[in-house]
Amino acid sequence: MKETSDSRAGNGGVMHHVARLADALPHPFIMFFALFVVTLGFSALMSVWLDPVVDPATQELIQVRSLLSWDGLRFMLTGAVTNFTSFRPLGLVLVMVLALGLIQKTGLADAAIKRMLSGVSPRFITPAVIFTSIIGNLVSDAAVFLIPPLAAIMFKTVGRNPVAGIIVAFVSIFAGFSANFFIAGTDLLLSGISTEVVQSVRPGYEVSVVANWFFMCASVPLITLIITVMNDRYTEPMLERFRPQADSDAPQQSTELSATERRALRYTGIAALAYVTAVLVLILPEGSGLRNAEGGLLPSPFMSGLVPVIVLFFSLCGIVYGVTVGKITRPSHVPQLMEEAMRDMCGFIVIVFMVAQFIAIFNWSNLAIVTAVNGADWLLSVNMPSMLVILGFILLAAVVNLFFYSGSAQWALMAPIFMPMLMLLGLEPEAIQAAYRIADSATNPISPINPYLPLILAVIHTYNRSFTLGHLLTTAMPYSLAILSGWTLLYFIWYAVGLPFGL
Repeated sequence: MKETSDSRAGNGGVMHHVARLADALPHPFIMFFALFVVTLGFSALMSVWLDPVVDPATQELIQVRSLLSWDGLRFMLTGAVTNFTSFRPLGLVLVMVLALGLIQKTGLADAAIKRMLSGVSPRFITPAVIFTSIIGNLVSDAAVFLIPPLAAIMFKTVGRNPVAGIIVAFVSIFAGFSANFFIAGTDLLLSGISTEVVQSVRPGYEVSVVANWFFMCASVPLITLIITVMNDRYTEPMLERFRPQADSDAPQQSTELSATERRALRYTGIAALAYVTAVLVLILPEGSGLRNAEGGLLPSPFMSGLVPVIVLFFSLCGIVYGVTVGKITRPSHVPQLMEEAMRDMCGFIVIVFMVAQFIAIFNWSNLAIVTAVNGADWLLSVNMPSMLVILGFILLAAVVNLFFYSGSAQWALMAPIFMPMLMLLGLEPEAIQAAYRIADSATNPISPINPYLPLILAVIHTYNRSFTLGHLLTTAMPYSLAILSGWTLLYFIWYAVGLPFGL
C-alpha cells in the first residue's frame, strides 16, 4: 500500500506539534526549582485562606505553614544539606549503581541478553524479544542499546521485517518498564519516594522495595501477550511498506556468543547459584537471626537489608564474569569500573538535590496533608467510588508522563499530592504506587521527550531511511493504548479479588 502525503501528515503532524511543545519544557532541575518557588508563595497564601484540618492519623489540628516566614526560612536554610543527604532514593540508587555498573561495564549485561535471544524458534521470536526486553530493564540503558539491533537481526534471519522487530523491542522496553520478575532500580526509586511521602500521613510507615513485586510479575506475561498479538496481527502487516531498502547499511551483528563468553556465563551462573544457596541457608532456619522475633520474614532484618543482599549478588556476578573474560585482571579494576558507572549518575544527583528540597518544604508546609484532607472530604461528599478516583489518577499520570520523562521525578511531583488523598479514601500505599507504575510505563513509547527516540530511529534507518519520527510515535500509540487499557483492567481485577500487590 502506497503512503500518500495526507497520510504522512496525519501520522506525523500532531506528534510534530507535540514534540515541539515538549522541546520547550525546561530541564527537570529548573522545573523543580520553579515548583519550589511556587510552593513558597502558595504556602503563604494557603496559610491564610485554608482553615485548619484534623489529621486523621494523629487527630491533631493541622494548619498550612507559610514558608515565607521566619520559621520557614530557618527550616530551608538549616535543613538544605540534610534534606539532600537523607533523601532515601539517593542512597539506594547510588548503592545499586555500584553493582549494576559492574554488570554493564564487564559485558555481562550484553552477554546475558544475547544468551536469552539465541536459539529461539522462529515461531516464538516475538514473545522472546518482548520477554527479553522487559527483563532487560534490569540493566537499564544497556537494554536500549543492545536489544533493538539484535531483535532486528533475529526477525530478518527468519524472513520477517526487521523494522517490526525493532519496534517490538522498543515498545517492550519502555511500555513494560515497570514490569519485571526481578527487583530493579525502579522499585528502589519509587518505594523511597513513597516512604518519604507516606510518613507525613503514617509516621514510621515504610513502603518496601518489593511492595509491588507480585503484581509486576503477573504483568510480564500480560504485556508479552498484548504486544505479541498486536504485532503479529496488526503492526507487522502494516509495516510491509517499510521493508528493508536495497541500499540499507544494516550492520551484520551476530547474536552468537564467543566461547569465552559462554564459559564466563557458565561460571557466573554457578557463582549465582552458590550465592542464592548461601542466602537460603542463612534465612530458612526458623531460628535465623535474619528473621523477626516470631520466626517470620515479613517484616524481618532480611527484608530490611534486601538492598545490600541484591547489591552483593550483582557484584559477585559482575566480578566473576569480568575475571573470566579478562575485563578484570587485577583488584583495582573493580572500583575503576564502579567509578565509570557512577559518573553516569551525575545528572541524576543534580536533579535529586532539587527534588529533595521541594519534597522537604512541601511536607513541612503541611500543604500535602491539608490539601489531601480537603480533597478527600470533597470526594467523599460527592460519593465518588474510590475505583473511579484511582482510574482518573491513572489516566492523569499517563498524560503527565508524556511531558515528564523521568518516572522518579514525576512520582516525586505527584506522590505528595495524590498519595495522602488516596490513602484517606482507603487505598493502601502499595496499591497507589502500583497504579502510578502502570501509567508511568504505558505511555513511555509515545513520549516526544523520550531521549532514546533518536537512537531507535537511527537503528531503523539502517534498514529503511523513509521511516520518520511521526511513523515511530504513531506506530507505538496503539501499543500504548492497548497496554494502558489491559494493564489497568488487570489492576482492577487484582484489587477486586484482594490479592496482595507485593511483600
